[in-house]
Amino acid sequence: MSSNLTYLKETDFENTIAVAGLPGIALIGKMAVEYLIQDLEAEKFAELTSDKFPGWAIRENGIIRDLKIYFHKANIENLDRELILITADAQASSSPGQHELSQEIVEMLSNQGVETIVTMAAFLDSEEKKSPIVGAGTDTETVKMLKDHDVGILEGGRIVGMNGLLVTMGAERGMNGFCLLGTTEGKDNDPEASKNVLSKFSEIFDLNLDISDFDEKVPDLPKFKPPEIKMPSGSKKKMGKRDLSYIR
Repeated sequence: MSSNLTYLKETDFENTIAVAGLPGIALIGKMAVEYLIQDLEAEKFAELTSDKFPGWAIRENGIIRDLKIYFHKANIENLDRELILITADAQASSSPGQHELSQEIVEMLSNQGVETIVTMAAFLDSEEKKSPIVGAGTDTETVKMLKDHDVGILEGGRIVGMNGLLVTMGAERGMNGFCLLGTTEGKDNDPEASKNVLSKFSEIFDLNLDISDFDEKVPDLPKFKPPEIKMPSGSKKKMGKRDLSYIR
């Protein structure tokens, strides 16, 4: 097996925004997108399985199953664009696997007519020097838009993992996009940082999302710890046992 994309329902998208929040540091993006799926009553229309995932399975109520990436369709009343919400049980467990799996996702989104890709993830900032939300975009116009919405722009460094690759690979296919990263100290999960990301996403697209029930829904959201990704030798900056160069 390499990867297998299964459509559960027929799809018909137009003028679409893809929003991805994959497992990563503090589960910031994962929690944000899972919340949107619940709050918007999004409909799952496709699943992707792959041998690029870590070598483990999910157990739920005595049943075990393989790892998957999930695609949901959602509409927001005051937004004239459709949403594809993407989340997963895990990211690919190697750098080559992350590239291959990201490419397959981007190809699928391109085939669905996606025009914009947004990813939600974490930015480790133990010294709290950055703004609550930082980000980067695929073009100067998008970066200016982020600045106009008081998103702290990342002038250098790296965004590691599929949350970064999806945006850059999407740009190669003609899709504009950006990463919204919630600053965090790197807890197992950080609901406050996740809410910050959601609020900024709502502001950027003028959605008026009411996330007052976020804390009530968070306990019901999946909490799978991401696999550890080996970084190239000499690329790590350590603080205690944390790798501050690891952003996703």
